[in-house]
Amino acid sequence: MPARAPASFLNTARKALEMGIAMAVHHFENPYGFKSDDFVPPGQIALAPEAFAEARQFLSELEQYEHGTKWIVGFTWSRARTMQRGHDSRSVDEGPGIDVAGYRSMEIPSEAVEVREGVPLTFIIPREQFDRAQKKEIVETRLVSGRLSYELR
Repeated sequence: MPARAPASFLNTARKALEMGIAMAVHHFENPYGFKSDDFVPPGQIALAPEAFAEARQFLSELEQYEHGTKWIVGFTWSRARTMQRGHDSRSVDEGPGIDVAGYRSMEIPSEAVEVREGVPLTFIIPREQFDRAQKKEIVETRLVSGRLSYELR
């Protein structure tokens, strides 16, 4: 079972963020290699209505896939993404960005999860990407391949 960040860590991170203080890297391990400073503290990011609707729909699909599992919808930063429509087609480089992913509740520290209208959410976005965003809002976008994705404004 992955180690969990101490209960006070993300509260401290939230307070530090409000004061404009960068948090030091804290030790956190899970199957995906996320570090505790990869999680944006709850309440810091807004979701455009379309992005929230997609998150709600995705949660419904996850619950149907593995009934009885507690799922968390994550808006997760990827450093590189490629898309291939079929075995005979070539790969399209879609670059870095945000995609939606599903995580089991034991894979994400509870302090990094917020619940909006019954939808458990986490935001796994590097500090430098969060700091660059002016509005701190996730909106839908279409990639070169036409695939739905998200950006942090």
